[in-house]
Amino acid sequence: MKTEKITVTEEMLSALREAVKAYQTGKRYNHTLAVEREAKALGEIYLPEDVNRLRAAALLHDITKIYDTEKQLKTCEEFGIIIGTGEIAAPKLFHAKTGAAVAERDFPDFADPDIISAVRWHTTGRAGMSVFEMLIYLADYIEDTRTFEDCVVLRNQFYTGIAGAKDPCERLEVLRKTMITSFDMTVKCLIGEGALVDRDTVEARNWFILNKIKIG
Repeated sequence: MKTEKITVTEEMLSALREAVKAYQTGKRYNHTLAVEREAKALGEIYLPEDVNRLRAAALLHDITKIYDTEKQLKTCEEFGIIIGTGEIAAPKLFHAKTGAAVAERDFPDFADPDIISAVRWHTTGRAGMSVFEMLIYLADYIEDTRTFEDCVVLRNQFYTGIAGAKDPCERLEVLRKTMITSFDMTVKCLIGEGALVDRDTVEARNWFILNKIKIG
């Protein structure tokens, strides 16, 4: 992995946008493009200097989503990714781990720490998330083709809050509250389904409740 921030040009993004088609179905690819659009919009609010890197992370975030459970487990074994007993019960979470590993291997020009970490944590979140990671997580949740009720509610909550925010501190508080709501929604949904709640999601929720967000 590269140790410094990379510079991502429009030409690089165009090439990446074309390359990730081979990793996705049509519906998933359309979602990926929507996440790229949302990452751009969120980046312009919070990290304007990182907009193109955010767009790259968005394009890479679901590159192993199409894998079935068997292939996910084989990919974990290939990269030495440790899967706990509880994680076996939640195979939908595998793609964040395998996606980060495959992105670093297959797209080394984009393998800087922020991009790879954003791919890794875009599904569960984690305690101490960077703002870069938050924006990819949130872009995935609220992109404009999402019609699931929670996604629509969260999207409206965020943009209503942003419209009323008067300064950067208030905009960060909108982001913090939106992240908390997203975790609340996820936990409630999983409990309703009788499904496992990932520990990273619980720890992320609690961290956002206890901490303010800072950039830098």
